[in-house]
Amino acid sequence: MACDNSREDAVYRSTVVALEGDAPSPPGGIFCVVKNRVSRCMNMKTLHRRLPFLTWVRSYNMECLFGDVVAGFTVGLMIIPQALAYGIVAGLTPSDGLYSAFIPSFVYFLLGSTMEMNIGPTAIMALMTYQYSSSGGADYAVLLCFMSGIIELVSGIINLGFLINFISQPVISGFTSAAAITIASSQLKPLFGLDIKTNGLVDTWIKVFSNLQEVRWQDLTLGLACIVVLLFLKEVRSIRWPCIDQNSLGLGQRILRRTVFYLSVGRNALVVIIATVIAYCLDGENQPFTITGYVEPGIPYASLPPFTSENNNQTIPFTEMISDIGIGVVMVPFIAILDHIAIVSAFAKGRTFDATQEIITLGIANIAGSFFGSMPTTGSLSRSAVNLNSGVRTPAGGLVTGVMVLLALALLTPCFTFIPKSTLASVIMCAVAHLIDYEILMPLWRSKKIDLLPLSVTFLACLLWGLEWGILLGIAVNLSMLLFSIAKPSVKVALIPPGKQHAGYVMVTPSHGISYPSTSHIRATIRKAGLKQAGGSLPVVIDCTFIDTADYTSAKGIKGMVEDFHLRGQTLILVGVKPKVLSVIGALHEGVTVCSGFHMLPEALADGEAEVGLDTVNGDGGGGGGGGGELVVSTLISTPTSDTSDAANPLLTTTSFLDEK
Repeated sequence: MACDNSREDAVYRSTVVALEGDAPSPPGGIFCVVKNRVSRCMNMKTLHRRLPFLTWVRSYNMECLFGDVVAGFTVGLMIIPQALAYGIVAGLTPSDGLYSAFIPSFVYFLLGSTMEMNIGPTAIMALMTYQYSSSGGADYAVLLCFMSGIIELVSGIINLGFLINFISQPVISGFTSAAAITIASSQLKPLFGLDIKTNGLVDTWIKVFSNLQEVRWQDLTLGLACIVVLLFLKEVRSIRWPCIDQNSLGLGQRILRRTVFYLSVGRNALVVIIATVIAYCLDGENQPFTITGYVEPGIPYASLPPFTSENNNQTIPFTEMISDIGIGVVMVPFIAILDHIAIVSAFAKGRTFDATQEIITLGIANIAGSFFGSMPTTGSLSRSAVNLNSGVRTPAGGLVTGVMVLLALALLTPCFTFIPKSTLASVIMCAVAHLIDYEILMPLWRSKKIDLLPLSVTFLACLLWGLEWGILLGIAVNLSMLLFSIAKPSVKVALIPPGKQHAGYVMVTPSHGISYPSTSHIRATIRKAGLKQAGGSLPVVIDCTFIDTADYTSAKGIKGMVEDFHLRGQTLILVGVKPKVLSVIGALHEGVTVCSGFHMLPEALADGEAEVGLDTVNGDGGGGGGGGGELVVSTLISTPTSDTSDAANPLLTTTSFLDEK
C-alpha cells in the first residue's frame, strides 16, 4: 500500500509530536510503518543523539585538546594501578584488570554523552565478578561481561532504565557500604601476607585472626605505610600550605598548585611506583615482600567471548556456564546500570542527560570489552571526579586514558612483576573507604526512622548472604513498605461542631487516591467513623481533595459504602471529587451525593442532614468540654477491620483543640 501524503497526513504529523525524531506517520500498512521507523532512526537528530561525538567534534579546538590531554593523562595514572588491583579482587590476573580498562574508554569517546564519565573496572564490579570467576576462571568473567552488555543494551533500547527509580537511597547506601566492607575485608590476606583460602566475609575475618602467627611483618609494615601515605596525599589539597597562595597568578605559584594537585590525584600511581622500586631493589634470594609475579605482556587480540570453558580437561557448555552464574547474569548488569546512572546524575548538576543513551553506551562497552578479555565494567565515581577536576572538556579525554593503558600493557608489564601485593591491597582499601555511607544514618533518624529498616536489611544481608541477594532483599523490603503505604493510607477523621447552617458533621480525609489495595481499609475507616464519631446519625463528609485516582474495585467499594449509609438513613457526601474519579464512581452508582466544593457543602447538608446535634454523639454533652466552640479531631493510626468495636481499633484516639475565631 502506498503512503498517502495528503493534507490529512500533514495535519496528523503537525499535531502528533514524538519524543525522539520526527512525528510518526498515520497508519498506512506495514510498509509505511517500517519506512517511518527507518526514517526516524536515520534522521540527523537521532544520529547526533546516538553518536554524540558528531555534535561536539564540530567545535573542538586547541583549548579542548589541552584540557582533554591533561585530564586523560591524570585519569590514566589513576586507572592503571586500580585496574591491576581490581583484577586481583575479581579473582583474575592483574593483566585481566588492564584488559577491562581501555575498550570502555574508547567506546565512551564515541558514544558517551557526558564529558566527566569514565567507564572501566570498579571495586563493586570486581567483587561481584569474583563470586563467579573464583570457581570458573577468566572464561566465566568474560562471558559475564558479554551477557551483561547484551542485557544492558536491550534495557537501553526498550527504555527499562526507569526501573532504577524503584530503588531508594537507603537501599543503595546499604548495598555500597556492605560492598565496601566486603572488598576491604577481602584485602586483609594480602595486607597481612597470608596465603589462605576463605569464603565470605565472616570466614575471612575468622581465618585471618586464626592465622595471625603466620603474618609476614614485611608485608604488613609496607601495606600500613602505604595506607598512611595514601590518606595523607588524599588530603594534601585541603591543607593550607604557607608557601602556596591560592589567589596568586604567578608562574611559580601555579606550578606549586599543580604539583599538589597531581600528588593528590596521582597518589595511587606514586605509591605503587615507589613500592615497586623498593621491592625491585631488595629482590634476591629472599624477597622480603609478596610480589605480584609474572604479568602477561602485550595487548590482547580480539576474539569471540568464551561460550564454552575448559576445566580439568572437561568442556563446560554454554548452558552449564550460564546455570553456574545463575542470578548473576541479571544482577551484575542491574548493579552496573544503577551505579552508572547514579554517577551521571551526580555530575549532571541540573543539566539534562540522556539516560537511555548512557545505558546503551554501557552495554556496547561491555560487549566490545568482552572481545578483549574484559570483566564487567561500569562508571567510576572517583575517576569521573578526577576527570572533572583535571579540566576535561569532552569525552575525548577517555581516548587519552585508553592509549595510556595500551602503552602500559605493551611496555610496562615487566615492571608490574615487582608490585607488592600489600601495596595493591592498600590502594583498594583506600579506594573503597569513601563508599561506606555512615553519614546517612543521622538524617534518616531525624527525618523518617522507618527508612532505617531497608538500609539495615540490605546492609546485613549483603554482608552475610551475598551482594546480589542482599540488594534483592532490600528492594523487596522497600517495595513492601511502599505497597503497605498504598494499601493502608493515613485517613484523618475530624468531628466538626454545629454552625449556623448545619448541626455538625464528621469530616473524613483520605491522604491519597483510592485503589484496589486500599479500598477495604478506607471503607472500614469511613464506616467506623460513621458509627463511632458520627454516632450513626450525623452526616459524614468525605474530603476528596487528595483523591486523584480510582478503579473498578474502589468504585464497587464506594457503592457498597453508600448503600450501607443509605440503609441506616445516614447522610454521606463527597466533596471536591475530580471529574475522572467521579466518572469511575458514577458508572457503577448514581445515588452518590457530590459537592463540587466546600462552598456548596452547607446547602447539601441542609437538604439531607439528620436533625441530630453533637449532644447525641457525645452523650450528655459534657464530654465535649467546650460547647459549640470546640473541634474534636481523631486520627486513625491503626489498621481498621470490618469490626467497628473499640477493641478492634485500640489506638483510636481523640484530641481536643479550641476553635479559634
